[in-house]
Amino acid sequence: MLIAGASGGIGSATALLLARAGAQVILSGRDTEKLETLASQIEFAAGSEAPIVAADLTDAAQVSQLTQQAAEQYGGGKLDVVINAAGVGAIKSIEALTPEDFQTLLSVNLYGAMLLSQAAVKVMAPHKTGHILHVVGILGKAPMANATAYCASKYGLSGFLAALRAEVARRFNLKVTALYLGGVDTPFYDNPAIEMKVQRDKMLSVNDASEAIFYALTQPSHLVMGELTLQPDSHQL
Repeated sequence: MLIAGASGGIGSATALLLARAGAQVILSGRDTEKLETLASQIEFAAGSEAPIVAADLTDAAQVSQLTQQAAEQYGGGKLDVVINAAGVGAIKSIEALTPEDFQTLLSVNLYGAMLLSQAAVKVMAPHKTGHILHVVGILGKAPMANATAYCASKYGLSGFLAALRAEVARRFNLKVTALYLGGVDTPFYDNPAIEMKVQRDKMLSVNDASEAIFYALTQPSHLVMGELTLQPDSHQL
């Protein structure tokens, strides 16, 4: 299975959990150093190798190569699971947002997710099996002040995934899951572009998030989990 955004808090915790459970994981992201560290942790904790494929999700050619390489790595052209935990944030007033903020948020959170999904479908469709899971975040279904651009990118992703599910579920027997996590304690909140006060000790942990992903991926084959929402009690929107 391919994990995009594996160098982030949720992605790395998910990779470790799945590897310990026996999954053959392929790690992708833009920070090669962090990916190499994670691969070493997986080898120590699970006794298995975790190949690294550096890729920028906003580059269509790199994304296509990423999914093709992942499919050939273990499955002889078959890719069973693609997890997208990549994303960027900017939480600030509408007056403070820059054109670059708008472009970056839409490019990474929406355009990149769309490219990855398209590439995954192209690989999975001939085999009539596969699961695509995106960590959307709770702001993909619940609006929040000072998150206009960020919400736009995530609401766009929610709409895209709902339409994708309708298109490929029965046609190609593919599962598409949108995971709505609220308030996860990750380096996301260390970003100076996140201008909000939070109580990180009351948030979900990255282990909570990774276990939610594991739960969604391990449902019986006859069940479809289109959406899953998980929030800490203190951060409900």
